[in-house]
Amino acid sequence: MSRRLFWVMMAIVAGVTACEPLAPEPNSQAVVIITNTPTEGPTTTLSPTPLLASRTPEPTLTPTIASSPTPTVQPCNEDGGQVIDSVFQSEIAGRLIDYRMVQPPCFYTSGRRYPYVILLHGSGFDYTEWTDGVGIHETLDAALQDPTSGIGPMVLIMPNGGEFSELNQFNEGRSYEDIILNELIPEVERDFCLWNEPDGRAIGGISRGGFWAFSIALRWPEMFRSVGGHSAYFVDDNAPPSRNPLALVGNLQWNTPLRIYLDHAQNDAGGPNIIRFADVLRSNNVQFTYEISATGGHNNEYWASKAEDYLRFYGAVWPKFVEELPTCY
Repeated sequence: MSRRLFWVMMAIVAGVTACEPLAPEPNSQAVVIITNTPTEGPTTTLSPTPLLASRTPEPTLTPTIASSPTPTVQPCNEDGGQVIDSVFQSEIAGRLIDYRMVQPPCFYTSGRRYPYVILLHGSGFDYTEWTDGVGIHETLDAALQDPTSGIGPMVLIMPNGGEFSELNQFNEGRSYEDIILNELIPEVERDFCLWNEPDGRAIGGISRGGFWAFSIALRWPEMFRSVGGHSAYFVDDNAPPSRNPLALVGNLQWNTPLRIYLDHAQNDAGGPNIIRFADVLRSNNVQFTYEISATGGHNNEYWASKAEDYLRFYGAVWPKFVEELPTCY
């Protein structure tokens, strides 16, 4: 979309709703979908400032998949995937941390490395929100059984944030970010056949989890292919500038291939700050997708209604068929 055409579209939208320039017309069932594409030069996306780039998470999380013959994938006779609960020992938290994993059919027998999404829950919820509240596992099962869905096999991983995700504390080496990067990711990539490279990872979150997803991904864009914020809770004073997405988005150089997705309901109280965030992306000529739904609220019912869209975004750059995935061997 050209810049001129984009602003013409925005002017039309603004004409029907003066209170929120990007919002749909009141009582409309429409969804405003803004896909901002750079108008000139190469595709631009995000990389950290030199200050933030000076620290590298440990251990190294991007091993190279060894080249080897690709065995034939046997036909899958499983009707659906499965949801498993597990724990990992967190030295940072000083205790075991629960996480839930949604696995596609024949995960253990295909011999393939699956791409995966780390999905973070909202404030007041735990690692069960994405399944028990949003039904993301049922959405993935249905999509994988529908050849027209455009959604391929993937794994979903939902850690329990606990007090580390609720408190506005960002002690270097002892934050929720460090638990995700330095404990959860090495744990699951060691124990399961996952696509253990940046192109195989994505991160997203609901509300407070959306804040964390963007705080982590904007600081470490080289770690993930995609990031999503689903009614993300962006606030000026809940984090220092080095951790706050509202500050990070304005202080970054845009030159790494991080895909970005934002969405919320029209009447979501957090909408104005998400619009601020999107305006900075747009002013920097950054490619991203932003959806504002005319109906819905800041609740699991809304996020459940968007679950297939979320999976389609994360999976858009991943293979649609198991046999196209990297081999475990």
